[in-house]
Amino acid sequence: MNLDSRSPLGRLLRLPLRLVPPTAAVLILSGPLRGMRWIAGSAPSGAWVGTLERAKLKQVVRRLQRGMTVWDIGANVGLYTLPSARAVGPTGRVYAFEPMPRNLDLLRRHLALNRLSNVEIYGVAVGDTGGTLRMAEGDSPSEFHADPAGRWQVPAVTLDDWLAASGSPSPDVVKIDVEGSDDAVLRGGARTFTAYRPPIYLALHGERQRRECAALLAGWGYRITSLEHGMAPEVSSEWLAEPL
Repeated sequence: MNLDSRSPLGRLLRLPLRLVPPTAAVLILSGPLRGMRWIAGSAPSGAWVGTLERAKLKQVVRRLQRGMTVWDIGANVGLYTLPSARAVGPTGRVYAFEPMPRNLDLLRRHLALNRLSNVEIYGVAVGDTGGTLRMAEGDSPSEFHADPAGRWQVPAVTLDDWLAASGSPSPDVVKIDVEGSDDAVLRGGARTFTAYRPPIYLALHGERQRRECAALLAGWGYRITSLEHGMAPEVSSEWLAEPL
């Protein structure tokens, strides 16, 4: 059954979803978040229907084991944070980086709804320099991107500096989805990625990002594969980078 919101059947099946109050806490009935609770209006309805980024989520969660450390960079409202926290269990840890107040509030509410206590939230943007960063709104209420003219000013860190200062464990798995600052996140974590060499799930935003990120990862001895079925990395927007 095609539940893609762009298909005629998908649009028809989604009509009743509009009747659900956006503040309602709903039960996720399918996908990697199945059985978890979610605030209906926090993200597109596919998040709680169980179809949003489902294939990629499955691949990420399948890799996780009890006791692992996960870095979720660009955690948004918790689409990856929640199932990651459940997968690594009470002996594991998820470090969620998200700078925007609206998303941070919803992320914290999602963690409370699901009684997850193995997540540490950092309300910062991640890039290649510390200090502050200006952000602007994106295509949906939960999406933001770096923009010198943006109306939001948020604190910013590099992964290398944060790891050195926090004393936190090195990552076993890293997920990055930062709406166009993908290469900046990698550059700011160069020492971390070359020393510890975790697999990286990376969402790309545009041709320049593909080119810059490919060069960085190749230089560090990472192999890139596409997470999008039938697509080569050169045209894909979803990558898995693994150390050779």
